[in-house]
Amino acid sequence: MSADNPWLILEHPTLGDLPARQVLACIFALTAEGKILHFHREQTVGGTDPQRYRLSDTPADEGRARCCIIPPTVLAFRPPKTP
Repeated sequence: MSADNPWLILEHPTLGDLPARQVLACIFALTAEGKILHFHREQTVGGTDPQRYRLSDTPADEGRARCCIIPPTVLAFRPPKTP
């Protein structure tokens, strides 16, 4: 984990607290089953502290349909390499 991309928590309404990462304007959350959920910053609101987000009722911006960040390519959930 780097200081410029800290771990986040996404408060999901049905799945509970999920570990999450932000890459550009995308929020990726990892479910207990290993599935990566893909949301956008405008679909979330700040939670109880700066590292917590929850989903809002706001839909993704119209241009997000062209989002090129594909969840399976997100490496942020991999553990750091050890020497």
